[in-house]
Amino acid sequence: MMACHPKMVVKLPLVSNYQGKNNMVEANLKEVVKAMCKAFAGGRSAMAGALGMTETAFNNNLYEKNGCRFFEIGELEAMEDISGTNLLTEYFARRRGLLVVELPALEELDQVELFSKSIRTAAHRGHVDQIIQESLADGVIDDKEAAEIMRHHRRHLQARDAEVRAVLALFGKKAKCQKG
Repeated sequence: MMACHPKMVVKLPLVSNYQGKNNMVEANLKEVVKAMCKAFAGGRSAMAGALGMTETAFNNNLYEKNGCRFFEIGELEAMEDISGTNLLTEYFARRRGLLVVELPALEELDQVELFSKSIRTAAHRGHVDQIIQESLADGVIDDKEAAEIMRHHRRHLQARDAEVRAVLALFGKKAKCQKG
């Protein structure tokens, strides 16, 4: 299994996607499982094998068929580790209106890398602004456009967080003391 990166969670305004259906797993969580399978070499059959089950058993769990329940949380976490993604973590964060931010590895940080982070942040912000402008062409922002704006906005905030942490690591008093 892949090692997990430490993460920080930031509170954003809650946007609920709860559909109020009893005894059914929300469709979005099933999409997360499918996306984790897609990210893993060999796809769904390889993911099933990595979890120690047949593809048929995997599909029965995924679609809650033949008396099977949806995956246990431990299985979902294993799929996230196996796939090397943060998709499950991001799903749960979005459910609660939170933002997942990976804590960057700052050991070999220099001013060139800091500049690169700054450019990346600006590009993400520009992309969000561009999507907003395109969405406003007809005078309204529909649900699909709003979801796309928020997806790219989260990426911008993640990039900005990494940039600020890099500045603090490079120029912080503690870092200066360790260098000198």
